[in-house]
Amino acid sequence: MLATSTRIALANPAGVLKPLCEHLVEHEAVITEQGDTTLIALDGSHARIELTTAALDVHVEAPDLSTLLGMKRAIASHVIEFAPKDTTPEMRWTGDGTGPALPPEFRILTVTAVERITPHMARIRFTGENLARYDQIDALHVRLFIPPVGVTEPSWPMVGDDGLLLPSPAETRPLVRKYTIREIDVANGTLALDFVLHEDAGPGSAFAFRARAGDRIGMAGPGGRGLKPAERYVFLADETGLPAVARMLENLPAQAKGQVFIEVADAGEEQPLRHPAGMSLTWLHRGAAAPGSLPLLQDAFETIDWPADGPSTYLWAAAEHATFKAIRAASRGKLRPERDQNLVVSYWRAGASDEEHVAAKKAEAAKG
Repeated sequence: MLATSTRIALANPAGVLKPLCEHLVEHEAVITEQGDTTLIALDGSHARIELTTAALDVHVEAPDLSTLLGMKRAIASHVIEFAPKDTTPEMRWTGDGTGPALPPEFRILTVTAVERITPHMARIRFTGENLARYDQIDALHVRLFIPPVGVTEPSWPMVGDDGLLLPSPAETRPLVRKYTIREIDVANGTLALDFVLHEDAGPGSAFAFRARAGDRIGMAGPGGRGLKPAERYVFLADETGLPAVARMLENLPAQAKGQVFIEVADAGEEQPLRHPAGMSLTWLHRGAAAPGSLPLLQDAFETIDWPADGPSTYLWAAAEHATFKAIRAASRGKLRPERDQNLVVSYWRAGASDEEHVAAKKAEAAKG
């Protein structure tokens, strides 16, 4: 077992330890209290935290460096989060895993091939090491770290001696965007991601236009919510949600039943999707209209039968923000809380950058 320790001086250590433990429980940690000692078990790692009047004495053990760094960072980041805002607790870990290191959830990927699967969709294939953590159908999304144009040695995120991410120079710092793993082969260390190609290309689309074999990007995750078991499935998406729908369709049980509606520009943007025979697939064409400007997915949702005594249903929808809002509102009159599950999300917002879209979503969430 690898081990690392630190002493964190705090004016009110008990006031930090309590919310730290509560937060880790939400991430499936097992907490055991023995007097002034708190034991935390999470993802194969174990932490022992001794509570004193002026500090938390922390000792972490794990079977490998990645797991050790994961627990170390979890504790360090949440100590900072729950400490008084006018203080900056100092943490200097000793033992294994000292010195700058890549975060445990981070991988560097190398491009092996680029193919245009439709006029406005590119599939890029990568190789990478230790990809098993990303092979999850219930957590489809990853964060891609895309180096700035012309930067061959980007500043990948690094964890410092305090267990927190180190600052990096803005000129070499990668831009971060969320994408869905389309295919993954853990045994061979390969995966593929699909990129929608826009004329007004953002960082992801611009990377897909210029990508060549040997180029590198970073990846962290996985996250988000994916496939859930149900008796019936309903999927609605535009091009941005298409890779996630395609991967979920391929992982449905053979007897699965339901409906799929996918909005694209025209027949040239359709692509063959493997799916169970009981899943009906309908392509919706918007023609020359701008993406997100027509209520095609909203109208399709209204055609779906939702009998009160019908099968349990999993509804998954992802599209432009206005479409998301319309489907979410309409679904509230059809979903049965005791039987159905759903994930209806906004993947983008017309006329807004990704950063503006995220900021707007946070503002809306804060308003309730």
